[in-house]
Amino acid sequence: MRTTSPLPTLSQSTVRHTERQRKWRKVRESAHWYMLLAPSLLIIFGFSTIPLIWSIYYSFTKGSMLGSKTFIGIQNYVTALNHPLFLKTIGNTALYAVMTVPIVIVLATILAIFLVQVPKGQAFFRNTFYFPLVAPVVIAANIWAYIVNRDFGPLNLILGWLGIPSVDWLGDPFWAIPAIVMMEIWRGFGFYVIILFAALQSISKDIYEAARIDGASFLRVIWSVTIPLLRPAFGFCFIMATIFNFQLFDAVYVLTQGGPAWSTATVSWYVYQQAFQADNVGFASTMGVVLLAITLILSMIQLRFFRSDIEY
Repeated sequence: MRTTSPLPTLSQSTVRHTERQRKWRKVRESAHWYMLLAPSLLIIFGFSTIPLIWSIYYSFTKGSMLGSKTFIGIQNYVTALNHPLFLKTIGNTALYAVMTVPIVIVLATILAIFLVQVPKGQAFFRNTFYFPLVAPVVIAANIWAYIVNRDFGPLNLILGWLGIPSVDWLGDPFWAIPAIVMMEIWRGFGFYVIILFAALQSISKDIYEAARIDGASFLRVIWSVTIPLLRPAFGFCFIMATIFNFQLFDAVYVLTQGGPAWSTATVSWYVYQQAFQADNVGFASTMGVVLLAITLILSMIQLRFFRSDIEY
């Protein structure tokens, strides 16, 4: 006897129809959000991704910016790794980062912890700390050039009160990098204060109450509770500070032009020199790619070091 499969019941048809509607709703919602993101994605693709691809391509070529390019393989990379000025700029850039990043994060942490303890006026202090970062770089650099001026700068005036001879901050190869480092700390620490302040506010007050009940002092609470819970925020701050300082260009360009005697030249500044003044686009692109690789490696190391499973 032949049997026939039963027709789908009304409930099964309704379930299938509901599932199809749900899928189409998700597709429409996704399309809606991608349409809203499309302008930003196009800008990122046009001004970041495409220039990156072209830079990598140019790093394997030789030629001027507007002229023809000749493919030369990895010759630019061999030249860069044996180029004394490029190696010096890498050393200078690393020195900037080593001197700036730990100091600015420690200073920002202290100020953020202080700011959390202040019952009133937090908005005023946040704006005050953040103001140097908002100010145009040229204005900030000229203000700093006045502060560290050898003849009439306030910094040397204070040193004179303490019986210390005046220092030629921007003219002495030994002091030029510390002078720019101080400016970068002054300009940038407000950004990290805001990040760490927000992270501190997200920590549950119950954790602090439990620590105080156990008899922990203020410093013990900071060291054993606050610092470990700020680990993810520290990771973000260290990575961003490393990226910013390895891309340092504007302060060097305005204050010292890489001098004296190449003592303050950074990789970004030397890339600018090679690309727009020497018209050596291939070598400039090569240095940019090497800088990108170094920054990426350091960021991945820091990301792994500061990775935390703590949730609060």
